[in-house]
Amino acid sequence: MNLRGIFLAKCLVVLFSCVGSANETDTEYGIRDGSVFLNITGFKVENQQEVTWLKNSLRLTKGKGSDVKYYKDGEKYEQFPNGTLKIDRLVEEDSGNYKVTVYSGEGTLQVEKNFILKVQEMVSKPEIKWTCSQKSITVTCEVKQKNKPALRLLQNNKTVSANRETTDANDIWKTEYQHKAKSRTAKFQCEVKNDVSMKTTDQEIKCSGPLDIILIGSIAGGAVVFVIFLALLIYCIRKKRAERYEEEQDEETPMKIRQSSDESKYRELPKPPVHAPQKQPRQQQRPPPQSQTQYQAGPPRPRPRTQQKSPSHMKERP
Repeated sequence: MNLRGIFLAKCLVVLFSCVGSANETDTEYGIRDGSVFLNITGFKVENQQEVTWLKNSLRLTKGKGSDVKYYKDGEKYEQFPNGTLKIDRLVEEDSGNYKVTVYSGEGTLQVEKNFILKVQEMVSKPEIKWTCSQKSITVTCEVKQKNKPALRLLQNNKTVSANRETTDANDIWKTEYQHKAKSRTAKFQCEVKNDVSMKTTDQEIKCSGPLDIILIGSIAGGAVVFVIFLALLIYCIRKKRAERYEEEQDEETPMKIRQSSDESKYRELPKPPVHAPQKQPRQQQRPPPQSQTQYQAGPPRPRPRTQQKSPSHMKERP
C-alpha cells in the first residue's frame, strides 16, 4: 500500500506539473532604444529552481536565484532571482520568439512558457493637408513612418477615412477624405498609432467662398495701385531733386571758372614772344674800385670870393 501511495503521489505531481507547463504564448511589445521585461506570471520561482531563457532556440541565460550565467551580452540581458528577463537597448533585431523553462531541484520541468517580442519605433506626429474646390474639400492625413501604422481621419469623433497608402521612397503613409458639405469650415483630427505609441493632430479648415475671393482680389488690387502710386511719388521727388542739383551746378560753374582764371593770372608767369630773340640775363657789374687817393684827398679848397662893386661905380650910372 505504501508503495502504491508513493507512486500515486508522484503521478499527481507529474500531472500538475504538466498542467503548469502547458505551452502558453504571450505577446510583448517594446519601444526601440528602450527596455522590456519578460515576466513569468502565475508562478513563483524559488531560489533552488533553475531558470533558463532562450531566443529562437539559442540559450541566453541560465541560473538559480542570483547565480546566473550569461551566454550573450551580459550588459544587454539581465535575469532577476524571480526569473524575469530584462532586455535593454532594444533594436528591431531583438524581435522574435523567447522561451523560458523552470526546473525544480530534482530536475522536474515545472514551467515552460513562450513569448513573442515585437520591437517598434514610436510614431511621428501626423500632418493634415487640404485642397479647396467649389464643390468639396479634399483632406489628407499623412505621416512618415518606417513600419505600417494605424492611420485614420476623424470628424466630430467619427472615423471618416482609414485607408492607407504609401510611397516606398519616402515611407509616407496617408489617408484621404472628400468633404462635400455646404459649410466651407470643418474640423478634423488625424490619429496615428502602433502597438507602443499614439499621436494625434487637430486642424480647423477654412475655405474661402466667392465673396472672400472678391474681397481678396480687391485688397490685392488696392495694394498694387498703392505700390505703383508710391513708386511714382518717389520717382517724381528724386527727379525734382536731380533738376535742382543740376541748376545749382550750372550756377556755380561760371563762378568757379572766373575764380580759377583770376588765380591763373596771378600764378602764371608772362611768356616770352615766340619770334623775339631771347635776352640774356644781365649780369650785375660791380662798380670799379675807387682809388685810395680819392679817399685820402685833403680838405676842399676855398671858393674864390667875388669882388663887390664900389658905390662910385653905382653912382656914375645915369
